[in-house]
Amino acid sequence: MPVQSTADIKGVQATSRFMPVQLHMLRRLSRTPADLCLLTKGEAEPILYHRAGFPIDPGQLERLAESGVQQIYVRTDQFQDFAQCLLETLDASVDPVPPGERYAALQLAMAVEIEHAARLMDCGPYVAVAEKLGRELTTLLIGNNVLPQDLYCLARHDFNTFSHVTNVASYGVILGERLGLCDASEYELLTRAAILHDIGKRFIPASILSKPAKLTPEERAIIETHPQRGYEELVSRDDMNEAQLMAVYQHHERYDGKGYPVGFAGEEIHPWARMLAVVDVFDAMTGIRPYRRPCSAQDALDYINKNAGTHFDPEMVACWNSTMAKS
Repeated sequence: MPVQSTADIKGVQATSRFMPVQLHMLRRLSRTPADLCLLTKGEAEPILYHRAGFPIDPGQLERLAESGVQQIYVRTDQFQDFAQCLLETLDASVDPVPPGERYAALQLAMAVEIEHAARLMDCGPYVAVAEKLGRELTTLLIGNNVLPQDLYCLARHDFNTFSHVTNVASYGVILGERLGLCDASEYELLTRAAILHDIGKRFIPASILSKPAKLTPEERAIIETHPQRGYEELVSRDDMNEAQLMAVYQHHERYDGKGYPVGFAGEEIHPWARMLAVVDVFDAMTGIRPYRRPCSAQDALDYINKNAGTHFDPEMVACWNSTMAKS
């Protein structure tokens, strides 16, 4: 069966019918409650490869990996059962589960909920998902000396909402802990704010967000409304505090005052927003986007260092460098 490699697929995204799953995430499963599908050459959609309930042969996975396959597909209507089975398998493991592997499973398990909530006009379900995921991520990351590289190697970097917001939230809470920006009771609030940082993009046409060519000045202006749109949607809620709102509103402000939506500079920008500015750009640069190839982690760090003091708060950059260097 000729299959397409990841290079051939070039960033297949979650669709209404299938969700992509990285191949390495199957290695702890002896069986799966969902059919596993592969995208073969000449087919528009993935086709059945392994039926639900049958034993998974580790040799099969090795042969797929050797042929260049890095992801399989699960039908969306079976995906929640698959993700729950994956988490339960990790919880039952007699061997210690590395934080990065647990994070990758958690990121996958929340995928459908986040993608669905992000498409609703009512922001309430999205905020509820952010609260749930924020609690899980905080428990996993705070106090456990997790390094960004632990997550980076196993995290998803595709062009999906759930990939970006979970990566930014996780990098953000790690950086926040290193900087001592929060009291112990605030980390969950920070994580939730990071998950919600791009909530205003729900009002941006998909044709602009996924445009493969350079944006026109008019399209760029529309994109730049998303921090304000997110703030306006959340400001009347009684479950959001000022720090969270400023993280959403100011995460595209620049340290030199040349950012948007207002042009705040330096200490005028809330510390949570200055911190998210660093990890948001890091994840955006290292992730797949419709208009460019992903950068390496080192290239993204070089860019952030080059722009310390102009785009980014130098203190936040120095701490991010130190944290990444420990990896």
